[in-house]
Amino acid sequence: MNATFHAELIKLRRPRVLAITVAISFLFAVGSALAVVLPAAAGPALERAGGATEAFSTGLGFTGILVFVLFIANFAAEFSQGTFRTLLMRQPRRLSLVAGKMAALLGFSAAALAVTLVLTGIASTLVAVTQGVSTGAWASTDGLADAVGDYARVSLSWSAWATLGMALAVVVRSAPIALGTGIAWSGPFEHLLQDAWAGAGDWLPGLLLESVNGEGGGARDVGVVVVYVALAAVAAAVTLRARDVTV
Repeated sequence: MNATFHAELIKLRRPRVLAITVAISFLFAVGSALAVVLPAAAGPALERAGGATEAFSTGLGFTGILVFVLFIANFAAEFSQGTFRTLLMRQPRRLSLVAGKMAALLGFSAAALAVTLVLTGIASTLVAVTQGVSTGAWASTDGLADAVGDYARVSLSWSAWATLGMALAVVVRSAPIALGTGIAWSGPFEHLLQDAWAGAGDWLPGLLLESVNGEGGGARDVGVVVVYVALAAVAAAVTLRARDVTV
């Protein structure tokens, strides 16, 4: 697992990847600060303790589906292009191979989120100052606690989406089919079911994750999400061990 983890990090630490990641974080920080802080500048709500990360929380509130798609594409491509079989020649333990790759990708995502959080806080402060918004409470203990809470909530949501995407890719193994199935289910299909079934938001994974990512959700929602993630991880592990890698 350690070898796979470090090998994946080598790819993620390439200057081009890092430059693109930082550029996206910067653009997101500036864009979300302008979109969230400017319209709210006239009201007192922005001056509360969590105002510094309001743009971060709002902007990343519904990006889980993007993480889901990226992890599906990443893992399914390993099978579709035959690179997973090549990797197994150097690391024959399949579960360790996937676990190391997941750990590296999740670690990189966590670091990218932290950078985005800091940049968004700075951008929000600069915009708020130009609008005469009081930012005294932003650096308070409560403000820092809210920032940590926002980061933890988005990280939890992203990790869950990532695990579900990885599991679907490992089970299906075809990038086009996995992407089509995942996008259709988590997007329009679940929302159509929500229109027909009042309790859909309490049980369907995509809707639950939207709640957790956008509003924090409750302990019950988080618990159901954890169960879904655990079942997905088990399904991926069983499939990975039982099926031959033929491409």
